[in-house]
Amino acid sequence: MYRYEVTNSQYHKFTTATGHRPHLIGRVRNISRAGRSPGGRGHLGDATAYCRWAGTSLPSEAQWEYAARGAAKKDAQGKLKPSPAFPWGNNWDRTLCNNSSYHFGSDLLSAKAWTKWYEGKQKVNYPLTTKVGSFPRSRSPFGIDDMAGNAWEWCLDYQLPYQTDTLPTKSTLRSRRGGSWANVALHLRSADRQGAPAGNLNLYTGFRCVMPADKPRTSGPVDVQQAGDRFVNFVLKEIKNATKRLPGITRAANRAADRIVHLDGNLLSAGDQSFSLEPVWRAGGIAFSRQYTPEGSAAGFKKLDSPEDKVPYYRTKGFVEHFTVKKATANDVVLLGFENETEELKHAIPLARELLTAKALVIFFGSAKAAARLQKDVGPNRNLMTITHTVPDGGVLSVKGWPKKICSGRSIANRLYLWAFEAELIGAFLRRDRMPGILLSVTYESPQIFNQPLLNKYKFVPAFNITPVQEGKLGRTYLGHIDQIVGRILDGQRHKFRKAASWLAEAARKKRTSYALLIHGLDPENLPGDPGLFKVFSEGNAYYPQLDKLIQPDDVALFVGYNWYPRRLARTVDKGKARQILCFTLVDQAPPNPALYGEVGELYHPTSFDQLPQGDNRIYIDLRFAQYNAVLKVPGFPVPALETSSFAEDVVYWHLVADTVELLGKKK
Repeated sequence: MYRYEVTNSQYHKFTTATGHRPHLIGRVRNISRAGRSPGGRGHLGDATAYCRWAGTSLPSEAQWEYAARGAAKKDAQGKLKPSPAFPWGNNWDRTLCNNSSYHFGSDLLSAKAWTKWYEGKQKVNYPLTTKVGSFPRSRSPFGIDDMAGNAWEWCLDYQLPYQTDTLPTKSTLRSRRGGSWANVALHLRSADRQGAPAGNLNLYTGFRCVMPADKPRTSGPVDVQQAGDRFVNFVLKEIKNATKRLPGITRAANRAADRIVHLDGNLLSAGDQSFSLEPVWRAGGIAFSRQYTPEGSAAGFKKLDSPEDKVPYYRTKGFVEHFTVKKATANDVVLLGFENETEELKHAIPLARELLTAKALVIFFGSAKAAARLQKDVGPNRNLMTITHTVPDGGVLSVKGWPKKICSGRSIANRLYLWAFEAELIGAFLRRDRMPGILLSVTYESPQIFNQPLLNKYKFVPAFNITPVQEGKLGRTYLGHIDQIVGRILDGQRHKFRKAASWLAEAARKKRTSYALLIHGLDPENLPGDPGLFKVFSEGNAYYPQLDKLIQPDDVALFVGYNWYPRRLARTVDKGKARQILCFTLVDQAPPNPALYGEVGELYHPTSFDQLPQGDNRIYIDLRFAQYNAVLKVPGFPVPALETSSFAEDVVYWHLVADTVELLGKKK
């Protein structure tokens, strides 16, 4: 728990960094932005917003009272002693804290006397708060200041009688504790409780924050909620330790995010389907995203067009994710990843300028044309790095200082490159000058079909050249290539991919067949060649009617994706053909006799398994999303995976692919 109530100075830093507009009290506009007086001005929403920004929360009533009264003590007979009435003990002393009697000069012993004082000339000097920590003799047994007087403090709980469940939620009043400068001794007792409307604006209510204690990791499945809290606190701690320039960068991020998201609700609205826009802040190899989902909406995937910003659907796909209904509104550290097309540069250019002014390292991942435009408009700057595609659809990435050209393009190799670069190697770039940084990038989602005759037929250019081979022998050849590439990129992770590659190659060899590797997102906009190969899946009941043209009879297909993809896949697959399909997918229940099934977390949404083709190699992973970014550990998997519902989602997928296939390989 914070030793002091959040001060005006701290609250001003929050509003400056985020652009948050606090609720104002009547004509009061210029409440002190400096100093160490309690801040917040009474509105619970403002207090909650600060806590989210700071990676903390409000205390529960139980936490607050425990911090005020101290741990229970026992007498000589082993019986619990009564806890003290006030933080300093049982005896009232008006000089030990900021209260109405302290300002009056003697104890106010009647309601009439208090009213006369409160309505008197002293009122012109409101608020009568003092600097936090001004009454050191009133500290609680845990060394926490001002838990009696100065300002009421909001708690998480709703205000109801104690004979209810923990953290009741069926009241319009919210609890606050501790009393204020305007109260008498009765309300300054540690046990005193008061309820107030969340929107009650006044000059005598503030708040303090609590942070969850770090708990040692234990073996077995991780409590997703606790893991999420730990992850959030870890990120915020690392951010705080990394640089003092973060406020400027966070401010720029929020400004950029607001341009896209429209927090006033013009863009986001409740309905049968909703979406989450996820501006992602990346620094030191850490990704932390902010979720936006309309209240009352169901999780879904909806076509997004923003006429004002001219951001078409398929170019915002990198920002759009599924998230459970009410759980996508709290995560708060933001920076924005841009698609590199011309219309997005109008946002990328001013953001890059502001970041560079803050001496941040800016890495722009995009086309050569967009990078040239960015460099021209921003001007020469040693902290601006551009990483460009030398060949538009499926080319080779050339990065200055990189040991070797890396295969890229709209393919699995590109996704592996992005993962490695962002999650592993970006830290080296960002720590080059001990600065925070921003990677402005886009995630490509498209299938990569390694079947040379079909590639030729549909004019699909692979990201790297594969020597043409006969069907039935492609698996080993392809895996040899991908193993080499992965080995160069991932370094420390290569052994996992090697095992995954070996297992898949062996599976393909035993079945004497080639196989197709599909990554979630079969979208015509990302396919060089025939744009009519697939229909846009967001335009209705278009379940990939052309998929059978790509997957040949008896092929082994490794399918990675969300749970709606296998359903659509199932509708296109001829169940009379003996296809073996490895489905890594999000589900809420295990299918009959799966090869492996792991589950963790909270309910996501159901999948109908009766539509899926039967086979013994299907793998279903339930990753039910949680409220916060979380460290997930699926039972039976050798390592935890990092899930942030953003680019690091790929980390989950590839840990699951490698680890699950490795586990299956041992079972064979």
